[in-house]
Amino acid sequence: MEACVEPRSDYEHEEDGNEYTKFGNSNSGGLKISDQIDLDDDSTITLKKNSTTRPINWSVKKKLYYTSIYGLITFAAQLNSTTTTAEFPDEMKHSFGIGREVSLLSTTLYILGIAFGPMFFAPLSEVYGRKLGVMIPFFISALFTFATAISYNVPAIMICRFISGFFSGAPIVSSGGVLSDIWLPAERGKALAFYAVFVSSGATFGPVISSLMVESETSIGNRWRIPLYFSGLLDFFLLGISVLTIEETYEPVITSKIAKRIRTCTHNWTIHSKLETKQLSRDEIISVHLVRPFAMLATPIIFIIALFASYSFGIFYIFVTTCSEAFYITRGWENTEGTLPNVALFLGVVLGCGTNMLGANDYGKKVKLNGGKALPEERFQIMMKLGWLMPAGLFVFAWTQYSNIHWIVPCIGVLMLGCGFVTVFQGCLNYLVDGFTGYSASAIAANTFLRSLFAAAFPLFGKQLMVNLGVHWGTSLIGFVALGMIPIPFVFYRYGKQIRSKNPYGEKSVV
Repeated sequence: MEACVEPRSDYEHEEDGNEYTKFGNSNSGGLKISDQIDLDDDSTITLKKNSTTRPINWSVKKKLYYTSIYGLITFAAQLNSTTTTAEFPDEMKHSFGIGREVSLLSTTLYILGIAFGPMFFAPLSEVYGRKLGVMIPFFISALFTFATAISYNVPAIMICRFISGFFSGAPIVSSGGVLSDIWLPAERGKALAFYAVFVSSGATFGPVISSLMVESETSIGNRWRIPLYFSGLLDFFLLGISVLTIEETYEPVITSKIAKRIRTCTHNWTIHSKLETKQLSRDEIISVHLVRPFAMLATPIIFIIALFASYSFGIFYIFVTTCSEAFYITRGWENTEGTLPNVALFLGVVLGCGTNMLGANDYGKKVKLNGGKALPEERFQIMMKLGWLMPAGLFVFAWTQYSNIHWIVPCIGVLMLGCGFVTVFQGCLNYLVDGFTGYSASAIAANTFLRSLFAAAFPLFGKQLMVNLGVHWGTSLIGFVALGMIPIPFVFYRYGKQIRSKNPYGEKSVV
């Protein structure tokens, strides 16, 4: 008997010709490998549907842990995007003599990096796995966050911010792939809603944490560096935990590792996985990962859904970065006090995620009744019921922002906005995944690109909107546009299936 022990998966085998008999560990007594893998006539191995090695068959506890870890990594990446708001412009003006708009370019460039990064990193996670595809770019992003903190001129700060955002795009986008690896379609809605709390709260807490840290230091001129050091340290802390405690979740890569181990143990060099026969060519990278997302974005239904989600995301970032300005103009709130309404935005996000989980329960029941097949248009139900909260919250915020009205009232408007935002944003994302399953990665990349453009641009004119039009009409302007988008889920709920049937990317997904 020749024993082969895989340290990570703890599997061993017994060689008897080409027969592999054990797959397990000493505590379990070992499982027959025939219970775990299938071996085709051409020596291609695949994991059996009930294999415990498949991430989709992991325990709920383990799945929740992985969802939380990747959620925290995304939280850190999003937190980094707004650490250069709040008091950062004032600090930059004191240190370098530049205005608010130029200072906010540090946020804009970071988010633009997020827009372009996934186009290049998406292929990596499909060849080398989610873990390497997320952790290596996240490590580089953390390095450039520290590089930003030690920079001593504006061009260096801006370049480092863009590069940091470029590499942070990998965890922001690829973490969604992890959820699809480990959760069944009927469960995925609740997992995505839970994950969305981390995604949205990172951006909301960025200004609050940044402001608290800046005010804790009395040495004016270098205080803006402290939040960046904190963000970099948080990245490295989460990176360390992730490297030590999580495994690969992408099934093709797991299968490839098993095939490699079996070849080493048995000297049967013909055994291979499907992924090992696939070569990622330059033409494929260009046509699939760079061109296809834009081609999909050019189709009407995907563009409108992505536009709806992106506009919501832009509004979210306007409030994250300029909500403090509105409270300063109307109530004289300054510094950390002015950023505290972001907590109301966070509470709205949590409330919205809770309602999304309830909606996911109903959706899961409908999917089971449909034989386990996705029902994309049913994703619009929750948006039809609660999507109106976003424009309603904008109008409540706009017309209760007077000094003689208690501050809690506009904060309720902010909470409504947060709830409506998550409902719309998550609903659009779920629809793109379910409605274009065969090309979901490209659909998500297209949505991420467009939403990042909106999030990058909106903060640049947020203050001018509040100052030139006033808090009331400036907020109402973006509210009227949001109001005009309310019919979108109703229209696509009624006609979405027919429209998808004519879409070259949606035809294979129509049920």
